[in-house]
Amino acid sequence: MHTLLTTTATLLRGRQRPLVIALWLLPLLVVTACCVPALLVLPFWPAGHTRATALVQHLREWSLALHETHSPAPGR
Repeated sequence: MHTLLTTTATLLRGRQRPLVIALWLLPLLVVTACCVPALLVLPFWPAGHTRATALVQHLREWSLALHETHSPAPGR
């Protein structure tokens, strides 16, 4: 069992960061894709412009929060 864990850790050493970024990026892309229809329709509804602006602001804050949580790679 110890050998399996050591081998897995060795194989993932160079790929760990891209995998973590991919796992962070996937929910953001899904939420953004789901919001596109709302962003296309909301501006034409009464008070929809305000709701669309709030939706874009939330997406922006979420993406900035994801961007700020990762630290630079060692040696960079």
